[in-house]
Amino acid sequence: MNEFQVTQEKQILEHIPIQNGITRKEFYQDFVNEGKPVVIRGMTSGWNALEWGADYFKAKETGVKIPIKVGNVNEGRREMMLISEYIELLDAYEKNIKLGLSADPVGYLHDIPFFYMFPEYLADILPFPKELLPEWYRPKWQNYVQFFMGATGSLTPLHFDTLLTHNLFFQVVGKKQFILIDGAQKDHSYIRGWRWSNFDPKYPDYEKFPEAKKLNIKEAILEPGDILYMPSGMLHQVHGLSQSISFNIDWHTVKSAKKGVGSLWKGAPLKNVYYNALIYAGLGLKVPEKYIFPLYKTYLNYIS
Repeated sequence: MNEFQVTQEKQILEHIPIQNGITRKEFYQDFVNEGKPVVIRGMTSGWNALEWGADYFKAKETGVKIPIKVGNVNEGRREMMLISEYIELLDAYEKNIKLGLSADPVGYLHDIPFFYMFPEYLADILPFPKELLPEWYRPKWQNYVQFFMGATGSLTPLHFDTLLTHNLFFQVVGKKQFILIDGAQKDHSYIRGWRWSNFDPKYPDYEKFPEAKKLNIKEAILEPGDILYMPSGMLHQVHGLSQSISFNIDWHTVKSAKKGVGSLWKGAPLKNVYYNALIYAGLGLKVPEKYIFPLYKTYLNYIS
């Protein structure tokens, strides 16, 4: 085994901790305040959503079309289709893959405010561990959810969340691999623009990206029912290991919202400052959520 292979193996095999259940005090004390990621298990075991399948989605069809990203997640175009139409494409793709046949890419449903658009599905993710969120978010936490559905082999390149939010990611159906890099190592990650990286941590090319040798790369494999917490600014690359359904909530603390506002001086888009300032007004200045969300909700389309 050569030096390149040894370096790669050490990085990819560094797993983040797994916690079986967690209290709010433990969550903030051991992970949020310390800026450390964690996988949490056992807090969604009663969800009906863990049994979601094609027939269930087809039976609840409402006629509302959703955007499917075709091409690269960060650059592709969007096509509008019914959930049932997209699921049929996914099922056909997965059957062909299992048979070893070639299959055309089916696109990726990502970053849509699913439970805001389709509140009839909300009962399937109850009880929800909203105690992990700041109190300000809790009355309407479902409005901040972003939803993902995709095929085996789906890929989101290495990036960090644009507002420098904290992230709770919920795996519902199927498996995903997350490759994680601490935000403090961003300068070694070959960022282009504001938040996307040119470096591929799963298949690293250290000749082309020599600074990346300094990175401490971690991995998490998410199973149905797992929750992944990623601290503010953490870079992540996401691989669909199977057909998958998941969702996340981007959220701020007062500290991370202030950091987000200040990101303008580090190259963030001006629009980011607007959204971060709105959340800071809620968390830091105690403006009620009901006044902030009507202004903030355009962010849910902005990031997709």
